[in-house]
Amino acid sequence: MEDEGTCAVTALDFQVIRSAFRKLVAQGLLPEDGRISLVERLVKDLTGTTTVADRGQ
Repeated sequence: MEDEGTCAVTALDFQVIRSAFRKLVAQGLLPEDGRISLVERLVKDLTGTTTVADRGQ
């Protein structure tokens, strides 16, 4: 069982991953149908869970 809320991604980690993701999309290296699965894998690799908590903007 995954313990939600015990792992947080730092702002720096988030910005690095976000930047890399956006570059892949902009360069056409990440097809639209593969984006969701990549994001799900990244979240799981970084946090150990597939649950993403929305903490506001």
